[in-house]
Amino acid sequence: MKKTLKKSLFVGVAALGLVAAVGTANATSASAKSYAKVTSNKTLGGNATARNVNFTGKSALYTKAGTLRGARVKASKAVLGSFASSKSSQHNVRAYRVATTNRGSVYYKVVSFDGAYRGWIYGGKTSGVFGGGVAQYNTTTDPQASTDTSSSVNSSASINTQGQTTGLSATQKAATYKIANPGTSNDGTEVTYTYPAWTQYKQGRVITDSTPYKDATFKVTDETTRTREGDLWVKIEATDAANSKANGWILYSGLKQATAPTPVENFNADTSVKIAYRDVSTGKTLSNTNTWTTASTGTKQGNSVGALVNAKAQNLGTFIAATGAPTGYKLNTTSGDLKGDGSNVVVTPALSSATFGATLTVDVTPVAGQSKVSFSMKGQSGTQNSALSSSDFLYGFPPLTPSAQSSALPANGSVNGTFNTKDYFGPDGSFTKALKNPSSSSAVQTIYSDIWDVNGNEVNNISATPGIGSGLTGFFGQVNSSKSTASAVAHYFYVYDPAATLSANASSLPNGSKVTLVFDQYTTNTTPAKLNSDLNANSDYAG
Repeated sequence: MKKTLKKSLFVGVAALGLVAAVGTANATSASAKSYAKVTSNKTLGGNATARNVNFTGKSALYTKAGTLRGARVKASKAVLGSFASSKSSQHNVRAYRVATTNRGSVYYKVVSFDGAYRGWIYGGKTSGVFGGGVAQYNTTTDPQASTDTSSSVNSSASINTQGQTTGLSATQKAATYKIANPGTSNDGTEVTYTYPAWTQYKQGRVITDSTPYKDATFKVTDETTRTREGDLWVKIEATDAANSKANGWILYSGLKQATAPTPVENFNADTSVKIAYRDVSTGKTLSNTNTWTTASTGTKQGNSVGALVNAKAQNLGTFIAATGAPTGYKLNTTSGDLKGDGSNVVVTPALSSATFGATLTVDVTPVAGQSKVSFSMKGQSGTQNSALSSSDFLYGFPPLTPSAQSSALPANGSVNGTFNTKDYFGPDGSFTKALKNPSSSSAVQTIYSDIWDVNGNEVNNISATPGIGSGLTGFFGQVNSSKSTASAVAHYFYVYDPAATLSANASSLPNGSKVTLVFDQYTTNTTPAKLNSDLNANSDYAG
């Protein structure tokens, strides 16, 4: 009886112990936190500029994807939210890796441009599309257009470089500059940069000391503003190739206008002839003059010039033709195009009667300013064309060589004259050909696959093989997030449309008119090639 009782008591206690153990195990299992797992972790590819982002303040920054075991907060949502509206470009951010969890969440690894913050942040549910705690961000912005809309340029006007945030005027673009305070300061005003400071990750100074370039003069070739600071930066190029190592970006406020050298009067009545110019539209003589000086010796004032030549082997007529008219004018001729020897230039007195010490007056006629262009994207289903800005293109407005701009765009003509739009901008127009030619257009590229039209339809019959297709020739735009994936970054691609351009402009336009260019928009997964900087092209023709 006692043994039975003891046995039953032992069994009962054991059973109770087992139940307690099971209950404890179940309680532990029920309270344990379930963590996500990473299913993919890759380096982000494509153009680095397209991976510039800004914090939104909707998610914190973690040591690893926030839902992984052991993830710790590196910066709170409140801190990151304050960076979103920061006025310092050092708070710009670059995304460089992307991870996906088994729960379908996407996390991006990011770093601030100053290197102070690096970690993982929630980026939404679609890989390759920035969302959640980060948003795509343009670190630079096109400046507001200058209020100076005149096409005339007064290069002698005094220029104040301080405090300006709008785009440069025609006068400012034409001016020559020096670095105002040469030195070593890294504040944007004393040295030059590969990009405006802190607008591209790990892109810094071109030179660290501008003192050796204190006497160098520069021309402005491009301009932009930093999005956060709103300050105006310009790209400068030395007027002397010997100083080209200093070429780069600098704050516009870091420049000063170069003082034009005082002209040296080299007129000698015994050896020279002065050339003056008369505006036939007003009858007034211009202030511009030139001097031709013979290379011969022993001549005296009043002697006939005849066929004598200067140090460049130019006789008087050849010199006049080669020198050309002052800016904004063309030489008048008795008939036809200007001859190289100047024999048909309208000159008073005649070339044949020119004597040393005399002044010859050449007739000139005002001509229209250089034609400029604007950029637009073709509207769909009857909608209007929409404007394209420089920032819509991956490398800015398509750069063309100066020689292409001179020969392919309507030449300066009479202020009352016109040009045929089709001759320049039609399918076989000179501008159309130059824009598509890699020898004159530094950003043009041809793509052959992975192309979609503006409606999302894949473009077929594109091939590098003759007879099958010829590819699409155009210009890369910014990233198309809706088409991008973790393995392939998609970009917009803009193809010049001559027919749409002709439809958007009159068939005949006054000389100096602005022409609206029209582009078709596509999307491609093709990786953009680098800009061909060897061409030294620019987009001065865009205005």
